[in-house]
Amino acid sequence: MAEFACQFQCELFLFSPIPTDDGVELFHAVSHHKFPRALPLAVITSVDEAEYWCKNRVKEWHSGECFVWTCRRLGEEKTIGQVTLLPQSGGLALAYWVNPKSWGQGLATHMCQSLISHLGQSGYKGQIKAGVHDWNLRSESVLCKLGFTQKSVSDSPDTKTFTLFVNSLE
Repeated sequence: MAEFACQFQCELFLFSPIPTDDGVELFHAVSHHKFPRALPLAVITSVDEAEYWCKNRVKEWHSGECFVWTCRRLGEEKTIGQVTLLPQSGGLALAYWVNPKSWGQGLATHMCQSLISHLGQSGYKGQIKAGVHDWNLRSESVLCKLGFTQKSVSDSPDTKTFTLFVNSLE
């Protein structure tokens, strides 16, 4: 497994390991009326729950179980979203969220593309998997723009599974 940088940036964003105090921004995003109730993060119903979720991701970062980067626009303090890599047998799983107030600007695509580029530059060579609910056409579009291809058989009903192979750029 490649070593991932704790902090990296692209032309628009600064990525840093998730801090516990991201809970406030996470709560604002998941409690937004446009945030889909069917997504796992939608079960968060308070700032305390969101901070607890972030605290657990911080612990998982340190143990190597899961890597969540907070994404901020360069020069700004406000979190606009997060990208996650979850090590699994046979590769990595990708997840992300963007605050609904920032939807429709191509930010999810840019965030994920920056992470994928970071992976290649870090020496990672392997598969990335991502899953979306059948109804989540926006996330499906993001994955297709990133070059993911849909598997013919999904891992679970009502979801679509996509894969992408990353070649090391080292």
